[in-house]
This record gives sequence, C-alpha cells and structure tokens, in this order.
Amino acid sequence: MKPTMGAAIALWMGMAATTAQAATPAKCVTRDEATTLFAAILPDMLEGIGKSCTGSLPEKATLRAGLPPLLATYRAPADVAWPQAMAVFGKLAGASLKGVDPKLMRPLMGQIMASAIAEDIKPADCPSIDRVVALLAPLPPGNTSELVVLLAEIGMKNEKNPPFAVCKSDPGASADATTTIAPHK
Repeated sequence: MKPTMGAAIALWMGMAATTAQAATPAKCVTRDEATTLFAAILPDMLEGIGKSCTGSLPEKATLRAGLPPLLATYRAPADVAWPQAMAVFGKLAGASLKGVDPKLMRPLMGQIMASAIAEDIKPADCPSIDRVVALLAPLPPGNTSELVVLLAEIGMKNEKNPPFAVCKSDPGASADATTTIAPHK
C-alpha cells in the first residue's frame, strides 16, 4: 500500500491509540463498518489529494476540473455515514473518545486526513493518482468506499500493526482477516 493511504488510515483510525495498544493486534471491524468509515472520509481524502496535486496536473485533470463535482457526489453519503463512522472509530479507539462531541471530531478528522495525504504525495505520482480517481469517478460512492476498503486491506496485508482488520467472522473475509475479501453484496 502506498504510504499515503497507510498513513492516512493509521492517523484516522489509530489517532487515540497508545504505544501499548500499538503492540497489540489490530482491532477488527466488519466489512460494512470499514466501508462506512471510508464513506465518511472519502471527500476529505480526495480533497487532500487534489490540493497536493494541483500544481502537477493539467487544468482539465480530474483532480482539478473534475474534483468539485466529484466531491459533491461524495459529500451527501459522507454526511449520512458520519454518525456510524464515529461509532466505529470509537470502537477502534476505545475509551479515549468517550464524551467527545462528534460535531467537533468531524472537522478535525478532515484536517488530519488532508494533511497526512498532502505530506506523502510526490508530484511525480499525481498523474497516476489522477488516473485512478478518474476511473473511480463514475462508480457510485458506496462501490468506491468498498473498493478502497479492499485496496486498503490488500495493502496492509503484510504490515505488522495495521490500523484495522476485517473480522474473521465477517462473511467473505479471508481466513487470516487481512488478505483479500470477496465482493460485498
């Protein structure tokens, strides 16, 4: 997995983890929970990528000219997913989020995501990233979220301390919970 995605996922899902917790296996989430998390953060991820790549792409690139309508497509599903995503994030982060106002967390998470992504993107990577975003753009937001979960899971397969894993008991999850997952129905 590209360091950008790994860092962003780790920041968002592991922000409240302590050093001691980092040494323990990743908490698992269901595929639906992981999809909900990504549905909630996709607009911020895309916006961060777009800002990082603006100077490296032609004016008509998807991440420049096509980004505003793409973000508009993802914002409504993100708004719907946010309350559930906050609950899942609380499950992953544990007691450290108890009592935190979700309305305060959302803008903070967006800023963390955008910053984490911006740090890791190299200008030379922007044309390839733009191509991936262009290929994802026609998909419904739910399919894109599920695809991002699948790619994240594949990319984190060999990480020692991944930020999350799909629970083994989740239908379609692999035997070791961090390899490929079957298409969600």
